[in-house]
Amino acid sequence: MGKETKNLMLEVSAGIVIFTVAAMIGALFMYPRRTVFAGLLLGMLLALAIFLSMAMVLERSMKTEDPKAVQKWSIVSAVFRYLLLAVILVAVIVRFADWFNPVAVVIGVLGLKAGALFQPVIHKIAVRWTKEE
Repeated sequence: MGKETKNLMLEVSAGIVIFTVAAMIGALFMYPRRTVFAGLLLGMLLALAIFLSMAMVLERSMKTEDPKAVQKWSIVSAVFRYLLLAVILVAVIVRFADWFNPVAVVIGVLGLKAGALFQPVIHKIAVRWTKEE
């Protein structure tokens, strides 16, 4: 994995964490329950795992020369990721609702989208920060 790819992964991961911290601060004022904070943390971990899986599939796809194999692998891995996410969400709703707030888990997983949106801003900040050193 190249340096630029690693930096991109760190920037998106930082965006996911920043989103989760902001959601926790909001939850502290709106609905301060232990299950909400646990749900947000679980959602953040799921978002980071999904992002890592996506990055690994993309990295593998870049090295493969067969477009059919890339397409097949990408579809299979995406279906697997979303099925696994659905199973975890159903398990949280059915079995672990007293530990994790299901809505908070979904909000935490949405941190993946927020991390992707925050990445350009985080990249600009990181570039400025490294130039100053």
